[in-house]
Amino acid sequence: MRTLALASEEILFAVIETEAGTLAYPTATDVIRAVGTANVNQSDELLEDGQLSNRRSRLSKIKGRTNPGTWNFTTYTKPSGTLGTAPEHDLLFECAMGKKGTGTGNSIEYTFDSTSVLKSFSLWRKVGHSVFAAAGCTINQVGISVAGSAISQISWSGEFMKWFRAGTSKLTSAASELATTIVVEDASLYTPNTRINIGELDNSGSGYKITEVNYTTKTLTISPALEDAADNGTAVTPWLPTPSYKAGTPVHGKLGIVKIAGNEAIILEANIQLTNNIKYYVDEKNGVMYPTIYGAPTFRDVTGNLRLYFYQNIPGYFYKSEYQIQDALVVPAGDKAGFIMEISCPKIEYETPSLEGDTEVMVSLGFTAIGSATGDDEMKIIFK
Repeated sequence: MRTLALASEEILFAVIETEAGTLAYPTATDVIRAVGTANVNQSDELLEDGQLSNRRSRLSKIKGRTNPGTWNFTTYTKPSGTLGTAPEHDLLFECAMGKKGTGTGNSIEYTFDSTSVLKSFSLWRKVGHSVFAAAGCTINQVGISVAGSAISQISWSGEFMKWFRAGTSKLTSAASELATTIVVEDASLYTPNTRINIGELDNSGSGYKITEVNYTTKTLTISPALEDAADNGTAVTPWLPTPSYKAGTPVHGKLGIVKIAGNEAIILEANIQLTNNIKYYVDEKNGVMYPTIYGAPTFRDVTGNLRLYFYQNIPGYFYKSEYQIQDALVVPAGDKAGFIMEISCPKIEYETPSLEGDTEVMVSLGFTAIGSATGDDEMKIIFK
């Protein structure tokens, strides 16, 4: 019987890695709720065979390196509801910004830190009958949308070093108590370092780690040994913890007033994007076919766009753009203590405004956030 995977079954977990690229295993509270499905993919480099053989038929491609994988998903903006308690996506904010601390009034602040490499994490994705795990993930881009017509959302994306997989199969022979190997119907569904359950046997909720796969004999080597015997035909399924979701409520973008240069501003929508410009190094001859290191060798970018109705005071932004007048920008989502996320940019410079609209005329204000003389302070994200 074929079992279809359903999008509604998807579950994501993210957990900080002790060492970049070494798969870290999630606990129940490492779960993340995404809006819609995630995308997690990694492709092999396949090179054309250029050898001539007096014929026009192509030869089989030659496998090269494994390219850095890519991942992305979207979440709602979800403060915890309790002042001083981090939001559900705490790990993602820290990995994107670099530093987490406590600010005024017991707020949680995420700020930039260029003194250390941005942290990596392992991303686990359950897709129906299968689980995918990506090691060495970093956050390259964060896009925050706060609009008066929608729930505030955050898009997250980046790359990773190597992925792992575990599917659903069954035993083709009985496994004895204390066995460290099992034989399955389809070993191609599994890679080392993932974890599995064998029927009701789940190693006290932690699953059995696959340490080796023999695809010829269809044998999985597992650790630790089975605590009990398992019959022929017993299901072999991918392990993940039962999720324990954190408290938090999505915030509508209509709540909260934007401030530009300290003055309240009525906007239609604010979009802010952080790009860390992270690079994965895949060109070194190091005996490994997939990336093992990454860095951020150049500047980060913090850019954005504000959309406003074209009121009579708005043409002043043409002057601000022309003369590089710098303004402070504060964009909140939420207006009640414990339920507020605030993006603060002390200095932004405007692009030339553009006008649009078939009925009411609207203005689009692009901008770039810049740092002070000391740097690394062009934006911070606050939960208060």
